[in-house]
Formats: sequence, C-alpha cells, structure tokens
Amino acid sequence: MTPVTPLMMLNRQQHPFCITSQRGLGLIEILITVLILGIGILGVASTQVVSLQMNTQSQSRSQAVLLAEDLFDRIRANPDTPNDYALAQGDAQGANNGGCATSFVPANATVAANDIAAWENSLACLLPEATRAVTVNGNVVTVTIDWDQNDANMNPVVVRTQI
Repeated sequence: MTPVTPLMMLNRQQHPFCITSQRGLGLIEILITVLILGIGILGVASTQVVSLQMNTQSQSRSQAVLLAEDLFDRIRANPDTPNDYALAQGDAQGANNGGCATSFVPANATVAANDIAAWENSLACLLPEATRAVTVNGNVVTVTIDWDQNDANMNPVVVRTQI
C-alpha cells in the first residue's frame, strides 16, 4: 500500500483551481489557436493576392516593351518612309470595331499602313484599354504605350530608339 499524503486528502472545495476541477480549458485553447491560425492564413492569402497583381503588371509592362520593339522592327524593315508611322495620342484601334480581332488580315494598303493596322490590333488584343503615341523626329522614334493598369501611380511605357 501507498501511504496517504496530506496532498492526496485535499478535496476540490479547498483548492478550486486543481487540475481535476478545470473544465473547458482545452476548448478555449483550441479556439484561440484557430483564431491565430486564421489570422496567419489571411495574411498569407493577402500576400498571394498582391503577388499576383504585381506579376500581372510586370507581364503587361513586358508586353508593352515587346510591342514597342515590334514597331521599331517594322520601321527598320521599311526605312524609306519612317514618318508614315507617326501616330497621334489615341486609343489603339483593333480591327474588330476598335477591339481585338484574332483573325486579323491587313488590307491591301501601303506597307506602313498595314504595319500600323497589324500593330494596333496586337496592341488592342494584348493590353486592356491601350492608348498609344508614336513620334518620329528625324531618325529618332519614340513609342508611348499606356493601358488600364489599375494603379494611378503607374507610368506609361516610353521606348525611344534611333532608326
């Protein structure tokens, strides 16, 4: 037999905070843990959303630079008439009533007119609500492309080269 100690003889009335008298403590701990875990998951989710937005903006900016380079290549391929590629600031006019035409075929116009029509259709297809301006100053060509970036602080893409 084990000897009875004074601690074993204490009952719940004398020590109400004894472990055997606590009930519901595990449930409170679980609720607090779930709350902290939920806040952490919300933080990770918001970071993921911001990451996706930045990735989309980066992709659109890269696409704008590639489109500007495409127009420069078209001008270099037709060096006799670089002034025919000048465009005032305005909306990109795709072939489908101003929108994107996936089966676009240029009309039988001049090389510069066909190049501009094909380039503007690509611009309308690849960037939402795109606006463009092309200035030709001697042999320096500047292409400015802007689009709906969902951020008022974002600047348009401006690419300048010498032809």
